[in-house]
Amino acid sequence: MTKRWNSLNDSTKTIAVLIGINTIIFGMWQILPLRVVMNKYFVHNPLSGRSFTLLTSVFSHEAFWHYSFNMLALYSFGDLVYRAFGREQFLAFYLSSGMFASCISHIASLSFKRYGAIMPSLGASGAIFACMATCAITYPDASVYLIFMPFFPIKISYALPALIAFDLFGIISKMTIFDHFAHLAGTMFGLIYTKFGQEPYWKAVRQI
Repeated sequence: MTKRWNSLNDSTKTIAVLIGINTIIFGMWQILPLRVVMNKYFVHNPLSGRSFTLLTSVFSHEAFWHYSFNMLALYSFGDLVYRAFGREQFLAFYLSSGMFASCISHIASLSFKRYGAIMPSLGASGAIFACMATCAITYPDASVYLIFMPFFPIKISYALPALIAFDLFGIISKMTIFDHFAHLAGTMFGLIYTKFGQEPYWKAVRQI
């Protein structure tokens, strides 16, 4: 097992660790006695006073479909983003975009009065959509697999606009099964950072 792990490249190892962490936390959600703990430490509620959950919630999925969609997507094109950024920048990008998407979702849900109150958030969807946006810019001809059609590859330059349109429709029609604001925020983060922010911001971070 150790020999096989050592034979993997750094990209595969990093993606595998991320999926592994998400899988462990998803498994913890399925243990009923842990539900109170999970809601307290792995769901972000900006009114709770626990700022660290903005980070831990990025790895947290309660529902199987939510976990499956995000992990299939991460497995499908996470390697491409890793190759574009390198390990340190990829991890910083992944976590930052996930947390940014949660913040925007909280603000938007109040601004648009979608729920009438700030809704708690969890999941890696914002980070996944940011990664997809990066792929669409850097590898527009790459094919990806999505949970809706897991056995049929779709060119990412087609998949991303279709998902953006779906999220805009979800907001207009007030659908609440998906966090459409988080999806769009993650997409915006990925597009802007990859197109305009990678050089100035990452260089500044490296100099700290």
